[in-house]
Amino acid sequence: MPNLCRLLPFLAALAVAAPTTACHKPAETTSEGETKIYSTRGTLKSFGPDKKYASIAHEDIPGYMSAMTMSFTPQNPAQFDGLNPGDKVEFSFKPEGGKHILTAIKKIP
Repeated sequence: MPNLCRLLPFLAALAVAAPTTACHKPAETTSEGETKIYSTRGTLKSFGPDKKYASIAHEDIPGYMSAMTMSFTPQNPAQFDGLNPGDKVEFSFKPEGGKHILTAIKKIP
């Protein structure tokens, strides 16, 4: 146990220094100071409890991030009406407060 006690401060410092997730990137702003909105396509994978978020496997978002599956929060819960897991979607979002807020989402063929 003594070896573990010596490691704890190191592990705590490492945890604080490590990024919290691979998909957080600082929000960019437009020349008017508005948060930049990004658009892409993907496949809706699942909804969180009470549809407070959706997991979407999205394509590359040029200038923002590579393709991956991540969570998106709706601006309005009605944005998810008529959508189901497995649907192909086209959507726009803005990074805000550590979340990715959907500004628009629609099912595509």
